[in-house]
Amino acid sequence: MLTRRGFIGTAAAGWVAGDRALTGPEAVPPVRAADPARVRRIRGLLLGTFIGDALGGPIEFQPREAVSKLENPPKQWQPGEKLDSSARAAAVERLRFQWRNYTALRPTPEPYAHWSVHAPAGTITDDSRHKLVLLDALREALGGDPVDVSTLAQAYLAWPLRPELRAREGWSRLRQDWLTEWWYACRWVLGERDLARARPPERMWNGLATCCGQMTSLPLACVFAGAPDQAYQSAFGLGFFDNGWGRDLNAAFIAGLSVALVLPEDMDPMSSWKSVVAAMRSTDPYGHAQIPWCQRSVERWLGLAERLVLESKGEPARLFAGLDREFRDTVKWEAQVPLTVMAACWELAGGDALTALTLTLEWGHDTDSYAQIAGALAGALHGPEIFPVSWRSAVEQRLLADYRVSLEAEVDLLATLQTAARTREVVRGIART
Repeated sequence: MLTRRGFIGTAAAGWVAGDRALTGPEAVPPVRAADPARVRRIRGLLLGTFIGDALGGPIEFQPREAVSKLENPPKQWQPGEKLDSSARAAAVERLRFQWRNYTALRPTPEPYAHWSVHAPAGTITDDSRHKLVLLDALREALGGDPVDVSTLAQAYLAWPLRPELRAREGWSRLRQDWLTEWWYACRWVLGERDLARARPPERMWNGLATCCGQMTSLPLACVFAGAPDQAYQSAFGLGFFDNGWGRDLNAAFIAGLSVALVLPEDMDPMSSWKSVVAAMRSTDPYGHAQIPWCQRSVERWLGLAERLVLESKGEPARLFAGLDREFRDTVKWEAQVPLTVMAACWELAGGDALTALTLTLEWGHDTDSYAQIAGALAGALHGPEIFPVSWRSAVEQRLLADYRVSLEAEVDLLATLQTAARTREVVRGIART
């Protein structure tokens, strides 16, 4: 059994030193698919990412003036206000008021957001639908055939054709508008070369390094819990939708999540956060840090988050001003933005998960993308109980009502594959270490 003392010793000798302990299946104590502790943390990650998405969706990219007029709006921090212990407690209290429906600002369905008119609280956006597609692809591995990039491309083409989705009024246009770019790339991956139907993945979003992998690939951390190298390689290998250095950055976050799932829950919050950061930095199976004349993107953006927090002197207003300055001319869903925002908020919050989640909503912009990775990390570290029961119930109900998706079935899938990955190939192309 991995004890708190044993884990801290391993982290100090491994991730912090850059040796990447816990990189192979033999490094994690064997668990059964039904092991309550592991399944609970997997459930926490999945619920957390869906909850974060549902928290950020109603205010995503909405004008600051309009958001400020909502009942119980996100806090607008003033210069001089510090995030001390009392302010952190107040932030957690504020978070419970952020659970809202889409009626006030976004009553009409949108392709990249909610698909229901006057969508109720707990409704997910495209950030979570991408995960549902990946989960469908991973389900193919239950039969013993490893998932590869072709499996995922086929899942993207097949998922919108489900009868329960095709029967929904108005959803045909929403599906088409949301997935057209993915469909072009998927057909190319599968070998089509008719440019009316298929185009190279490298042209997606004009080659921008986007947060697509941060939206889609989070469940892979559950399959390779405690094995950051394999979690990284699975995300990197399947991430045909990620361009340039964004592929490394996004895969590194999946590696960090895989470590979060096995950290002791009684670990000091800031120590937990530092262990996740160390895993992101040290997990580099393809040697991006060794490329001459370049700084690895993971180091660049995590370093920026740390610098902005240091310069903020404990004031969220200063941190937000720094983020505004750094990303003034940046598309707010480029790969570096969600990761930097989440990391900076976590650092400023001293590792307190719910405070960090609150801060990601208070900066604004692409709030669902920021909150869904913060929520995933919170759930991975602390389990589903960190979130209110009413939120968990609302998300499960909306997944079932909107997409006929059972959260418990997805948790069971990931727990089963996590066990299977110890004895056979689940995602093709992962090098055994």
